[in-house]
Amino acid sequence: MSPQHRILHVSVVHGRDDPRIFERECRTLAAHGYAVGYLCPGTMLGKQEGVELLPLPVRSRRGRMRAAPEILGAVRRWNAEVVHLHDPELLTLAPILKAMGLRVVYDMHEYLARAVSTKHYIPRYLRPGTSALAGLAERSLAACTDGVVAVTEEQLAGWADRPAARVLLPNYPRISRFAAPRPVPGLAADERLKLIHVGTLSRARGVPTMLEAMRIAGDGAVLYLGGVFHDQALKAEVEGLLSHDPLLRGRVRLLGRIAPAHLPDYLAAAEAVWIAEQATGQYAMLAHSTKLYEGLAVGLAALTSDLPGRGDLVRAARCGLAVPPTVEGHAAGLLESLAQRDRLPAWGERGRALVRERCSWEAIEADLLTFYERIVSTAPDRCPA
Repeated sequence: MSPQHRILHVSVVHGRDDPRIFERECRTLAAHGYAVGYLCPGTMLGKQEGVELLPLPVRSRRGRMRAAPEILGAVRRWNAEVVHLHDPELLTLAPILKAMGLRVVYDMHEYLARAVSTKHYIPRYLRPGTSALAGLAERSLAACTDGVVAVTEEQLAGWADRPAARVLLPNYPRISRFAAPRPVPGLAADERLKLIHVGTLSRARGVPTMLEAMRIAGDGAVLYLGGVFHDQALKAEVEGLLSHDPLLRGRVRLLGRIAPAHLPDYLAAAEAVWIAEQATGQYAMLAHSTKLYEGLAVGLAALTSDLPGRGDLVRAARCGLAVPPTVEGHAAGLLESLAQRDRLPAWGERGRALVRERCSWEAIEADLLTFYERIVSTAPDRCPA
């Protein structure tokens, strides 16, 4: 592929080390001859893995759309041919970018309408209307783009036939990242059953459920929680429990944010990856859980909520336990994991084989390349009247 095709990935939400954007999509396109830039908050100028990194100021949620002039300026300076948008709020720029004669791709990281319905910062009484409006705006503005990247087919349910170019790219990990982890010694040395959960720490992702299950399970297990809290009230609640609840003190360790480069080492220090997502909002929908696949990639057994795309996957691969997404369900799964601890390594090996053979980025990256061949080989689409 000739490097004349210039693709600029843009996000005002995700950082430089976002696995889906930089690790998988940007790196793959750069490795196959495209000129690739990534414009995102906090990035230092430079080039890494063939990808040119371009900075945006770090802004609050409310201030993100003030980045529009900077984004449009960067698009012009970088002489982009395709602008690949990774945030729904950036879709408002699609008509402008199309008027500039550019091709535009929209990447759907989540079920937007469902995600909006559970945002803690939106008043509860406004969520239904806001959710419906967000879904309508997304469909309308995405019709102005040249192509859409989705994680699941269900994200496109109810969409019309524009844009015609579409590709499904599940959040499978790049298996080579997890080939030779070095378990973090201070975590791996604990003699208790070691469980780990890494990601955004929220109610919808089951943090309170995991804590309550740990209270029930007794002293035989330890939970490592890596990631950050966006809900400061939940953060204060969890930190208070870990400081003052005698049934949790010492059983749960907060690790803070874990950089993607170090994630395999932290995961490998545990025996099971714990996914306790609740059946609310987008988590009730079919999903390809990045955090589940990453845990399986290093050979961990799984303890997961029995939700579409998670429970059925774990049962089919016989790589762990799928339980009801409740405190009682997860407590029972944790107790069963303790009782069958000697079987966890075999479960983990089956999970690792699943990722290696079927659920890795390496197995699907050709789909991204085929999609981009279509995007760059056809004339830019026009926004519908």
